[in-house]
Amino acid sequence: MIDKGDTIVENTALLVVDVQNALVLAKPFDVEKVVSNIKRLIDTCREKGVEVIYIQHSE
Repeated sequence: MIDKGDTIVENTALLVVDVQNALVLAKPFDVEKVVSNIKRLIDTCREKGVEVIYIQHSE
């Protein structure tokens, strides 16, 4: 649940999809910044009671 002023948005979740080492190793972007942003989002959601869901593709 996220508090937007006077409005509560129910059924809210953070979906972290397929964060893989292959993308990190290719370094197409600032890896440290991306990982830091993901961690900050996860921490904020947990503090606010928002569910965090991880999805990872595997063969």
